[in-house]
Amino acid sequence: MRDFGFILFLVLVLSVYGFSHVYLFKRLLRALPPAGPLRFGLFLFALAWALLFIGGRFLFGRHPGPAAGAVIGFGYLYLALWNVTLWLTLAYDLLRLADKRLFFFPPGVRADAAAGGGIAFRYILGAAAVLCLLGAWNAARPRLRMETVEIAKPAVGIRELRIAVASDFHLSPVLRTRFLDRTLNKIKALRPDLVLLPGDIVGEDTPASDREKIAAAFAGLAPPYGVFACAGNHEYFGDLEKNVETLRRGNVRVLLDEAELAAGAFYLVGRKDSAGARAGDAPREWAELTAGLDPGKPLLALSHQPVRLAEPARAGVDLLVCGHTHNGQMFPITQINWLVYEHNHGLHRKDRMFVDVTSGVGTWGPPVRLGTVPEIVLITVRFAAGS
Repeated sequence: MRDFGFILFLVLVLSVYGFSHVYLFKRLLRALPPAGPLRFGLFLFALAWALLFIGGRFLFGRHPGPAAGAVIGFGYLYLALWNVTLWLTLAYDLLRLADKRLFFFPPGVRADAAAGGGIAFRYILGAAAVLCLLGAWNAARPRLRMETVEIAKPAVGIRELRIAVASDFHLSPVLRTRFLDRTLNKIKALRPDLVLLPGDIVGEDTPASDREKIAAAFAGLAPPYGVFACAGNHEYFGDLEKNVETLRRGNVRVLLDEAELAAGAFYLVGRKDSAGARAGDAPREWAELTAGLDPGKPLLALSHQPVRLAEPARAGVDLLVCGHTHNGQMFPITQINWLVYEHNHGLHRKDRMFVDVTSGVGTWGPPVRLGTVPEIVLITVRFAAGS
């Protein structure tokens, strides 16, 4: 049944992708020069670029290496350009329809619109290219978000804990170890007591040649209370055992439906991702994960996806950190996400539990962010005084 659902989802996605290109390519033909070799060559180039991402993923799955990585990288750039061009063209067409009644276009634009909007589409392509460049610049610069929470439980010997949270690195042929080193240097500069990584660090397209460097980079963090992670859906989409082993070689404690007492003062719980259910590795219920733990000690938890938040709140979690959403990464998903997730981004309260959903430091697919920023979160946790 799950396989049928996945196939249906794939067919739907490919159909939307295909029909959107029919729509855009009709506009492209109107914007190209008159019939001739140049027109044919430009159209052929656009068609090949549109297929590059799909071809690159297929090539990387069979022959992972620099060539396949380069193809994927160019394919990702096309996805960004396609997304922005599509929405700008749709917005223009809505304005065209409105102009038939409201007449706010100047005569020259109205004449071009009546002829199919060929000139306008050239401007749309130019605007989309500029926006993608700005989005790539934005995506390469993680910001720092600082939060403070107070937990009404004592942590023996600790009054205040500085926690750095970073998720969704998505280390890939596009985001490689140089990106990881820059990000981890930013984390080290914060001098955190504890680092939490709520999933999607490595995954199905992390280059094998990068794995030793990834492990060495994480080993260099070494905060006083350690580095802890949970698995995200992309760790499962690849080889979970291999992905977890990469992190563990970097002294990252990966918690898979496990709890650990840190310094005898507070608990850390990491939950498996629901993506494991496809392989018969579904996560346990929150109540099971926290059963038997001392309710008087603070309980910090990691879960990749911010879903069904009432369950960890009922199970006694004091602070839950999540990733996965990317805060939408690119418009219009930035708006859709707020309808999908109870808490899409930022620090919130769910009953007595604090939950912080980070937008992540990396990107999935196009290395572009429009309408959102990458981030490292520094949470200062203040515990109650001991009795």
